[in-house]
Amino acid sequence: MIVIHGENTAHSRKKLQELITQAKTNSTAITRLEAKRLTAASLQEAMGGNSLFGEDKLIIIEEIHSLPASKRKKELIEQIANSGLENLILYEKRQLTATMLKKVGNPQVFEFKISNTLWKFLDQIGGPDKTKIIKLLRESISQNDEFFVYTMIIRQIRMLITAKDGGVIKGAPFMITKLKGQANRFTLEQLLKTHQQLFNIDIKQKNSQLSLSLGQELDLILLKM
Repeated sequence: MIVIHGENTAHSRKKLQELITQAKTNSTAITRLEAKRLTAASLQEAMGGNSLFGEDKLIIIEEIHSLPASKRKKELIEQIANSGLENLILYEKRQLTATMLKKVGNPQVFEFKISNTLWKFLDQIGGPDKTKIIKLLRESISQNDEFFVYTMIIRQIRMLITAKDGGVIKGAPFMITKLKGQANRFTLEQLLKTHQQLFNIDIKQKNSQLSLSLGQELDLILLKM
């Protein structure tokens, strides 16, 4: 059994795709299951059935640990742990704890964390040292993934808008305090404008209208903040 997890979804998805490509090369039948749609019966059918032409099979289950706590979730995880299947991949967008991993036995684990540089960069957005911010941006892109960094910037701006507008922010008290302090670097109008600029990049990308690279577009936006 393989477990792929971590908040760096760009890298975790890449790893998952590598394993899928490898399986296809070996003529392995692939079954992908979404945990939110699973029942004990449908999971048993997927794990116990033979492929149509008798090939080897690979079962991929996504987001089983992200289900709300329930009897069904507990039973599904136990079912997976007791299956004894080797050609089984559990994929999670979240970071799993050692306790969560232990519940599925002794899997091969691939963990993909967001780099510390990226977290540091996000905290620096809106700061006075633009040279430092751009340097951290470029380091973050090299360590993570250009598009993933872009999505994390959008996430950060949205949280700053919520903080500035007096909305409810979910998270640890220290994180909320830090976000509110960062939000004070901006007016609400500035944050909304930045969010629109980021949204415009997405539209241009989809229409192949970007004249600069994604990283260069982000440089320009950050320099103007």
